[in-house]
Amino acid sequence: MPSVLIGGTLTLDTLEHGDVVNRVADRVVHRDVPGGSALYAAAAARLWMPVQVTGTVGTDFPLAVLDLPGVDRAAVEVLTGPTFRWHARYTDHGAHRTTISRERGVAEGRLPPVGFTSAPHAMLLGSTHPLVQQHVLAHVRERMRRQWPATPLVALDSMAHWWANERVALRALLPHVHLLFVDDEELALATDGRGTVDMLHDLGPVMVVVKHGARGATLYRRGARAVAVAACPVAQVADTTGAGDAFAGALVAVLASGAAPHDHTALRMAAAVAACAVEGVGVDRLRSLTSGEVAARARA
Repeated sequence: MPSVLIGGTLTLDTLEHGDVVNRVADRVVHRDVPGGSALYAAAAARLWMPVQVTGTVGTDFPLAVLDLPGVDRAAVEVLTGPTFRWHARYTDHGAHRTTISRERGVAEGRLPPVGFTSAPHAMLLGSTHPLVQQHVLAHVRERMRRQWPATPLVALDSMAHWWANERVALRALLPHVHLLFVDDEELALATDGRGTVDMLHDLGPVMVVVKHGARGATLYRRGARAVAVAACPVAQVADTTGAGDAFAGALVAVLASGAAPHDHTALRMAAAVAACAVEGVGVDRLRSLTSGEVAARARA
């Protein structure tokens, strides 16, 4: 079956929620929460396509969290030592986030092995260091050139940290990318403050999706009218970590699988997944999510 290959980070997170300055009693701290861009994206994409995950973790990472229907974790590398740990503090119901620390552990300076048992129909270069994304892309392109006469849909997601510090490396990837995800801040960083999507189209991507957080998302397809969706209402926000990664994984899988008749429907389905993702801590909600629930939320 056609599959989607997902690379990115696999982490153990410490997540602080609440007003930690004025109302300490309201602070909630979750420790050792499995996370990372690859985990959130895979948990979402598996609803439409089989997923092959690549990445590096330490011996303290609970691999069972990847044991989801449709997810193949055989290519995840386990090294002796600590997993990449990320510590974040959220305020205003998850709307604002401050990174307290990053400890890359065994992933420090590591280019993970890239394994897959069948030709991926699509691949998502999830948010991580651009050199890792370049490594994964080059490996897949070379192996497919030798073994399979097919070109997968290539999508790339990143974060403001990398656009600010590794902008040249990221822009070098764009000629090989069909679908690029950015948020409003990243769009400004990627375009020298101009915020013009056409600049990104000129660098390669046929599609650019601008994520607006709680305000939804807009998809710009070269030569076509932009389409936009609002974010799905959520009664109770538990944790916004990984919502953007889940959105990206869902959209790539929906587009690659042909599950949506047009871009607007695909965006609505991805927005529905992102809304479900924030209802639980980490990937708790995504692990139990079904395609039927996503379809119902998208229709509503």
